[in-house]
Amino acid sequence: MDIILVAGLWMGGWAWYEVAPALEEAGHRPVPVTLPGMGSVDADRSTISLADHVAAVVEAIDAAPGEQVVLVGHSASAGIVYAAADARPDRVARLILVGGFPAAHGTPLLRGFEPEGGELPLPDWGEFDEADLRDLGEGGKGAFAAFAVPSPAGVVTGIQQLHDERRYDIPVTAVSTEYSTADLKGWIDAGEEPVQEFTRFRDVTYVDLPTGHWPMLTRPQQLVRIILAQPPIGDGTIEPEIEFISSRAFHAADGVEDWRVLYGGAHAFFRTESLGDGARLVAEVVAIAEEQGHFPDIDLRPEGVFVRTFSHRSGSVSAADVELAAAVSAAARRLELVPDPSVLRVLGIAVVQSPDAHVRPFWTAALGYEPLGADDAVDPLRRSPHLWFQTMDPPKAGRGRTHIDVSVPRDRVEAYVAAALEAGGRLADDAHVPEWWTLASPDNHGVDLAAWTDDTDEVG
Repeated sequence: MDIILVAGLWMGGWAWYEVAPALEEAGHRPVPVTLPGMGSVDADRSTISLADHVAAVVEAIDAAPGEQVVLVGHSASAGIVYAAADARPDRVARLILVGGFPAAHGTPLLRGFEPEGGELPLPDWGEFDEADLRDLGEGGKGAFAAFAVPSPAGVVTGIQQLHDERRYDIPVTAVSTEYSTADLKGWIDAGEEPVQEFTRFRDVTYVDLPTGHWPMLTRPQQLVRIILAQPPIGDGTIEPEIEFISSRAFHAADGVEDWRVLYGGAHAFFRTESLGDGARLVAEVVAIAEEQGHFPDIDLRPEGVFVRTFSHRSGSVSAADVELAAAVSAAARRLELVPDPSVLRVLGIAVVQSPDAHVRPFWTAALGYEPLGADDAVDPLRRSPHLWFQTMDPPKAGRGRTHIDVSVPRDRVEAYVAAALEAGGRLADDAHVPEWWTLASPDNHGVDLAAWTDDTDEVG
C-alpha cells in the first residue's frame, strides 16, 4: 500500500525519519512529502498558498503506482490531506489524521496564528502548552528547532476549498495525541466548529496515542503500529505496546544474577576455555531465542560469549528480556561455564553542540549510523558506540566537542573510578555522583563513568 505522509507546520518529509523506514520494513511504500516552501529556510514562501500545498499532495496521489493510497496528515496538514482527498476521492482508501482536524469548506485551515512578514516561524517553546511538549525533551526541542522551516503565511491564513461530497465516504482514523479521544468527542458533541466534519463522515475510528503534539518524533513506533493496523493496511487490531521495565525491576527477578543493565540492554559474559565451548553455548542461546521468539545479540570470542538482550532499539528492557536472560544463565550453568560480569563495559559517545547547530546528519553520514528518537544515533547492527547529541551550556558558537561515556555495572564503578584516578586522572565534576562520575585525563580529555543504567527506576 502507498502511504503518503504529510507533517504539520514547520516540518518537511524529514519528520517521518523513523516512521517511514518502519512502514517500508512492513512491506509498504511510504512517501514522506515536503510541501512547497518547506525544504529550506532560504526558500521563497511569499507566494505559496494553501492551494499549492494541497496540489503537492494531489501530485503525490497521482504519482502513486497503486490503485489507492492512504493519506496520513499531521496537525495542520490534516486539513491539507483532507482537501487532497476531496480532489481525488476514488484514489484514497483511508485518511489518518494525527493530532489535527479536517477543516470544513469555507473555514480557515488554522486559527490562532499570526504570520510575520509572509511566514510563520517556529514560536518559542514557552508559547506551547505543556501537553504539546510531552515526551519531546530538551534534545528533541533542539533537533526540531534545527530542522524547522517557517510555514508560508498563505497557508496559515488559507481558507479551505472543498467540492466533492464523496469525501465523506472515505474511512477516517482520528489519532488523538496531546488531547484524548474523550476530549475530541466532547468537542464534537459541544458543536465546536473545527471538529464538525467528523459528524459527516460515515466511518470514523478514534484512537488514543498519549504523547505530545509531534508523535512522529516522540512515539514513532507506536504511531507506526497505529498506521499499520488501519484497514485496508491491517485488520484494525493495534499490536500491543511493549511494557518496558526498569533495570531495578529487571534485577529483582529470579535467575538474572549474571546480568547487568548497561547501555543498549541487559548484558552478560560467560567465560570459556575454547571456541568450541562458546559455540555450544551459542547453540543453546539460539534455541532459547527461537523458542521464546525474542532474539539477543551474541558475540562469540575465544575467551567467552557476550550476550545482550533488549526490547527496543534504544536498549530498553522488558519482561521478555528477563525470561531470556534467566534461560541463558541456566544453559550456561548446565555447560559449567562461569559468568564474569567484571568485564562488562559499553561505550557511548556524547557529541556536544551549540544550540544553533545540528550535527547529527554529519555524524550519521560519516559513520553509517541511523537516527534514533529525537537526539540519538545508532549503528544499525549495534556493533559500535551509541551516539547522543547534547546542547552546550553555556553556548559557544562553533565550539562543539565530544566525550566518552562508559556504562559500567554498579558493583564495579567505584573500582573503575579509583583506577582512573590512580592512573593520573582527576575528578572533573562530582555533581552527578553516584549516577555518573565525570573524569578528566592528565591532558584534559573527558570521560563519564556511568552506573545509573544498572539500578535506575526509570522505565524505557
